[in-house]
Amino acid sequence: MKVSYNWLNKYFDGKLPPPEAAAEAFTFHAWEIEDVEKIEGDTVLDVKVLPDKSMWGLSHRGIAKDLSVILNLPLNNDPLTKAPALETGPTINITLDSDNCRRFAAAHISGVKVGPSPEWLKTALQAIGQRSINNIVDASNYVMFDLGQPSHAFDAKQVGAEGFKVRHARVGEKLTGLDGIEYTFTNDDTIIARNDNNEILSVAGLKGGQHSGISDDTSEVIVEVANWNPITTRKTGQRLKLRTDASARYENGIVPEMVPYGLRAVVDLIIEIAGGEVKGFSEVTKGTTATKTVSVTLSKINSVLGVSLTTDAVSSIFDRFNWQYKTTGEEFEITPPFERTDLTIPEDVIEEVGRIYGYQHVTAVTPETTPLTVINKRFYYSELVRDALISQGFSEIFTSSFRAKDEIKIANALASDKGYLRSSLRENVKDALQKNAPNADLLGLRQICLFEIGTVFNSSGEHLMLSLGVQSPSGYKAKLDDPTLAAALKSLGDALQQTIEAESENGVLEINLGALIDQLPSVSNYQDREKPHDVTYHPFSTYPAIARDIAMWADANDKEDEITSILKETSGPLCARITLFDRFEKDGRTSYAFRIVFQSNDRTLTDVEINSIMDGVYKAIQEKGFEVR
Repeated sequence: MKVSYNWLNKYFDGKLPPPEAAAEAFTFHAWEIEDVEKIEGDTVLDVKVLPDKSMWGLSHRGIAKDLSVILNLPLNNDPLTKAPALETGPTINITLDSDNCRRFAAAHISGVKVGPSPEWLKTALQAIGQRSINNIVDASNYVMFDLGQPSHAFDAKQVGAEGFKVRHARVGEKLTGLDGIEYTFTNDDTIIARNDNNEILSVAGLKGGQHSGISDDTSEVIVEVANWNPITTRKTGQRLKLRTDASARYENGIVPEMVPYGLRAVVDLIIEIAGGEVKGFSEVTKGTTATKTVSVTLSKINSVLGVSLTTDAVSSIFDRFNWQYKTTGEEFEITPPFERTDLTIPEDVIEEVGRIYGYQHVTAVTPETTPLTVINKRFYYSELVRDALISQGFSEIFTSSFRAKDEIKIANALASDKGYLRSSLRENVKDALQKNAPNADLLGLRQICLFEIGTVFNSSGEHLMLSLGVQSPSGYKAKLDDPTLAAALKSLGDALQQTIEAESENGVLEINLGALIDQLPSVSNYQDREKPHDVTYHPFSTYPAIARDIAMWADANDKEDEITSILKETSGPLCARITLFDRFEKDGRTSYAFRIVFQSNDRTLTDVEINSIMDGVYKAIQEKGFEVR
């Protein structure tokens, strides 16, 4: 949020330290200052307001209040100290036909003169990047950035004598906003309409309509200040691709109790700079914020923060916040101000104490070393499973816990193909086998052997599962698949000292590892495990590989190393791997068959250039006296 230093200083009667010192104070008390910029006699601080403080921190008053606590410098005039008086009356009819509006208030002002804003107001808005429009609209914007409460001014003639109706939009209804864009609504959207003919006046919490806005001919205005449901405001804004300064504040949960403060401030400022007379106020309330007390003990504060504060020290911090609280021995019972809905549990209060006291006073303490008495069974035995399978040539994979369709549907899908939790690892392993098959030649593998250890979810709960998969590069079931799985199961049984049996389906099997581990004894110390070998990692190419086979006769049966050396030398830098995949003897000669895999790091190879390389390979093999088959 852009914060004007001069604007802040009005809350301190000019007693603030220099802007740089104020920015430093914020930084050391949990506020991030993203930029400090000098602008024509002012300094603008770009304050990063985190979500947990946005319901009160997206305002100059909120920032000023926190700065007053940090600096122990009381506010000169806090507008939230005393509830404003609204002389309610039958001036404006308000009908609430939607639960998305928790409070709605309006004021009718007659005799206003629309024109340019005074220089002080223009300067204040321009400093934080806002364009001056006219005195009525500027007054509304100023109060929003000052107190954090949005408002909207309508031309009273466009509202009509019967006032407002807050309702759900009808499917297909349209409104041209003040930005000149036409918006089309669904029944999930909340709008403000005329009470007499249902004509839409504005999108609730987001944007006013073009035809009901303030013009140079406006002489009577109705100022609306309301409180809108954060979730529906966000959803409507997302769907319409419309996000405004007002909606940002509603989305972050500004409380209904701010409505009268905002309305009184806007009305007073309009009368000050545009003249006019208040004909009356009207208000309808559907909900208020329940005030909850928070209890916390001194021992818990010190334990969480790692400090040794006294009761008086904590009380002095609460006094700086001007919170209402009671002390019973070492227990504090705090009643937060109505706008501080972020204070709900003891840890919230402890955080405030810690940041005001200063995190620099929290010293690092190394925990005492305690002997390990119990080892997590799942972790220990899962590591044994990994070791056993890796020793059999398997590679571990980690796949998504979400699927497009399965048993357990999640409330808020991450994507159209991630709406359900997986109930099995089997399908994920099958997908991984198919995706990795094209890389078998590049990796020099005759089989793709994969496994995954992960949690699955079904109607009976969560389960730790193990799935193994074996597939030949061609995709067809090979004679080696079943023996490979059998050898893997035997290796698992040896590692866990259990007999493990499981049926495979198309080269994939699944075991309830959690149930198996639960039957195994607890572990109090780690057994010696073989240290892993040093591994060097290299970046891999994202371009496809091309494989070529070459077979030749040799007069002796010990020529593999010599032939491999020739192939490496003549295949050149594009050769990624050479694998001997067949060897047999006949009539006193030995046949060798090699697969050469080519791949580039910067382009897709073509058959033409690989054929050219292979011509050189054939020639070199023949020159060395080998007969190419």
